[in-house]
Amino acid sequence: MSKNKFNGVFNRSLVKATACLSVLLFTSTAMAMNKAVEEVNNDLTNDYQPAIEDLHGLQVTEKLASIVVTSTGCTKKEDFIVVSDKSVPPKVTFIRLKPDYCRAASRPYLIRFSLEEVGARKFSVVNPVIPSPSDF
Repeated sequence: MSKNKFNGVFNRSLVKATACLSVLLFTSTAMAMNKAVEEVNNDLTNDYQPAIEDLHGLQVTEKLASIVVTSTGCTKKEDFIVVSDKSVPPKVTFIRLKPDYCRAASRPYLIRFSLEEVGARKFSVVNPVIPSPSDF
């Protein structure tokens, strides 16, 4: 094999090996970054203690109890539970289980619960009611 052919084969092999190593390095870096972000998110969530949510509004209809809470972009109904005591009528507390760590501007967010989820048609609310961060 001539020196030029050898150099050509060697250079092509070197380019392929470099490309493979680059893909492996990129993939392992991306996986490590995803793992680090996941650990930070878990740490933030694990440090959070469920809290009685400040409400910006409450409306009760024949079928629904709707609350207005603050969201910065990631709030969902599934982040909340409804706790009722045994008094008559019951005292209901809306508790946030999962924090909203998104970074959008604070805004009001409407969440609807069926009266079955609330546990009563007539009830009082324990949560504080405060002004909304902005208009609806």
